[in-house]
Amino acid sequence: MSDDGKFIADTLESVIVGMAESLRDAQEELSGAPPLDAYGRPTPQYRIPHLDFEIGFKLVTDTKATGGMRLIFGPTTDKTRDVTSTISGRFVAVPPGEGLPLPVLTLAVEGSGNSRQVVVTAGTTAGELLAGAEIELNVDRAASVALSADNGVASPRLDGQVSFDSAVVTTDETGAARTGLTFGNSLQVAAIVVLTAEIGSEAVRVLTGKEL
Repeated sequence: MSDDGKFIADTLESVIVGMAESLRDAQEELSGAPPLDAYGRPTPQYRIPHLDFEIGFKLVTDTKATGGMRLIFGPTTDKTRDVTSTISGRFVAVPPGEGLPLPVLTLAVEGSGNSRQVVVTAGTTAGELLAGAEIELNVDRAASVALSADNGVASPRLDGQVSFDSAVVTTDETGAARTGLTFGNSLQVAAIVVLTAEIGSEAVRVLTGKEL
């Protein structure tokens, strides 16, 4: 490739890569929105499926005072010959998993009192069951504190008062797994506890507590 050709290619590459990085940053900002509002209700989530673009640029051949010419991106002058070009295209979002079925989780808490059962099921967007899948269970402390405060509990006393028999469960042949959940005596009665289950990029939440 000639020096002029390499200059053009490198410049266009910088412009297009810059747009792609800006698009990625914008999507990350949108994806950073909290999944639940202060009352535990799902909030809208936004995705950018594609972005059409069109780049108009002018290639300018500039005659040097010492003779010779150079190719630049810039405005025209009396001593230039211009070539105006347009490049258009589309950035397309690639689905996670490159279009393969994604995991889908459901999460529920069964029973009452201080000892309960957490039941989680795993499948895919294609309707398949996921057997042998490892699912991580956690307490979303920030969401629990916020929702408890909205429920009139300023200090829910979560630390050490919500525990799982196993924080990582493995699904059986039906795609289901369960484990015990225990509330400690110091956990406030009206406290709201937000449990999460995660597998890969998929995460679900459920609200529970001594009164729920």
